Amino acid sequence: MTNLVATLLSKNAISSVQRSAWTQVLNSLLISDFKISPLSDRAEDYFFTLPAQVELATLKNQINITSRQHDLDIAVQVNDKFRKGRRLVVFDMDSTLIQQEVIDMIAAYADVEDKVSAITALAMNGEIDFDESLRRRASLLEGVTSSVFEQLKSKILITRGAKQLCNALKKEGYVLAVLSGGFIPLASWLKDQLGLDYAFANSLQLSYDGLFLTGQVEGEIVNAERKAHLLRHIAELEDIELRASVAVGDGANDLVMMHTAGFGIAFNAKPIVQDKAPARLNSSTLQDILYYLGYSLEEQAKLIQ
Repeated sequence: MTNLVATLLSKNAISSVQRSAWTQVLNSLLISDFKISPLSDRAEDYFFTLPAQVELATLKNQINITSRQHDLDIAVQVNDKFRKGRRLVVFDMDSTLIQQEVIDMIAAYADVEDKVSAITALAMNGEIDFDESLRRRASLLEGVTSSVFEQLKSKILITRGAKQLCNALKKEGYVLAVLSGGFIPLASWLKDQLGLDYAFANSLQLSYDGLFLTGQVEGEIVNAERKAHLLRHIAELEDIELRASVAVGDGANDLVMMHTAGFGIAFNAKPIVQDKAPARLNSSTLQDILYYLGYSLEEQAKLIQ
């Protein structure tokens, strides 16, 4: 028997219909003894024990169905010291910490959007892998001025709630990192903007005089496996157990690190990614991650102040 905590999170105040749908799931799995702890009017923790004859995968399948039907995020975790004792959070960058996809922004700057989109489509259809996709897209950027990254900084839209989330976690002693399949000049800039501890991303080769992109990718590509490796590497450097880590991302290439971490969150991801991720969060603000980490709205307000 496993002690669990499930966090219900709604875009508005949790309704009686949403609450009833969730308790029906629990009852269908022979879980009738549970404790409710409100975190705010739109977030609640449910503490319960999973019967030995019920598999966690069965519960998660029911969660996916209920979440879709009732516009309700439900994140289930083991209720142990790591639930509110995590110490490391790693984030994807594009469409997670920021609202855009950097490769698309550079492609627009270089007027090769259609060509880049076609390569992206091949990758999404499984016809080429991420590494090949990145190399092909990067090759289209040959000749682009290296100042493009400086020019894009003013156009980057940091995701709502990212600053509040990172500020709160730093006050609590967390180590924070961005692990991006994007590019290091902007990942490093974002690290400074949000007060992160680490930034890892891909490097685009510059011409001999440093003025232009050559269209080549330098060094090891930050793909799905590399992200998971970097998560383990940072945890080892900081002497943090993997079970005390959290990984947040939106894409299929984030799933490996989500499952490597102690807890993984798919943020506003495509349905197939949400179904495969340990937990989902469909929200307009990254600050809502604090609910999953066990912080009530009142506690969040004190940390963000």
